[in-house]
Amino acid sequence: MPVPMTSTAPISDEHSVLLWQACAYADDLRDAAGFGRRLTPAYDAMLEFLHYRLLPYLTEEERQLPVARLRDDHLLRLIVADHERLRADVDNIESTRTRRLLALAGDALVDRLDRHVRREESWLTDPAGDPTRAKLQDWALPLLFSDVIDLDALPPDHRDALVRQRLAWMRPDDTVWLESVHDLHWLWCQQHARDRNGHVWVYEAEGPSNWRARIIRRSPDDR
Repeated sequence: MPVPMTSTAPISDEHSVLLWQACAYADDLRDAAGFGRRLTPAYDAMLEFLHYRLLPYLTEEERQLPVARLRDDHLLRLIVADHERLRADVDNIESTRTRRLLALAGDALVDRLDRHVRREESWLTDPAGDPTRAKLQDWALPLLFSDVIDLDALPPDHRDALVRQRLAWMRPDDTVWLESVHDLHWLWCQQHARDRNGHVWVYEAEGPSNWRARIIRRSPDDR
């Protein structure tokens, strides 16, 4: 099992977090499977991480990686192929039911993710040919992992759609905080029109230059 936080290989921040989380969920799944603990909590937590963190991350990464940042378009196809293998690993975990095979499937996914991010970072280049990190890291990682989202740090052309997607990913009783130097009422109107009773909005700061809203995903029983 790789230990990404202590590895000497160059791994960018967003990949370090992703690997660390994958390792943690796989470790918990293996422990539950190997020591006779109740399996369902670890299994459900692993699936939640895979479907609401890893899979959306892979999709967004594919959208953000232009051919120009790779040495040739063949490398882009290899990255996408790696992503498809990771998606197959997710399907394997979801369809496996025996304790031993679940532990093996979780370890296999983490090992593949570890190899993938190392290869990917060796392929990424900036215009000068030096290794660099994909542009998505400046905003994708906080959007996918953090509970506090700075709207002003998101790309303006995609901000509204990204925030709506992040809110849609929330599970019942999840909470996120949105912050901006601008009034958030426009965003509340958009979300309210799309999902009238899906979230509770509570303003914790109301300007004039600092706006902060706490947003809670309602349980279906509370709507």
